[in-house]
Amino acid sequence: MNGGRSSGRWSLGEENWSRGWWIPLVMAVMGALTWGLLGYVEGGCERGPRGGCVAADGYKLRGWAFFLAAMPTYFVVITGLTADRWPPALGVAVGGTLCGLYTLTQGRTAPHLIIAAVLFALALAAPALAWRRQRATRAE
Repeated sequence: MNGGRSSGRWSLGEENWSRGWWIPLVMAVMGALTWGLLGYVEGGCERGPRGGCVAADGYKLRGWAFFLAAMPTYFVVITGLTADRWPPALGVAVGGTLCGLYTLTQGRTAPHLIIAAVLFALALAAPALAWRRQRATRAE
């Protein structure tokens, strides 16, 4: 593979898992999702024109941030939890810690505490799982 490209297409080959850009990427995506989710916690949820939940007035931008960041967050967090390379795992660890602390600065209600607990759990789990996978690979 030449610089992460194969046959003119981008791929998630071995060399891309070790790239340092994973750390700020994961932090930014987790931050956007957390900010958007806190908009629902703080502003509440209103019934949309087709039913379902939409962000309350004054929180529409946060609702869009949550909507647009949901799938990328799922991808980068799962990558951070399943990869045996450090950059994705460190991105989840740093992003989870910073977003958990930000969540606690925004309020201490039950939803705030639940979101912070999930973020802190991800921050602890990602490096532990990466370390375990690397140790298992070396033992083989």
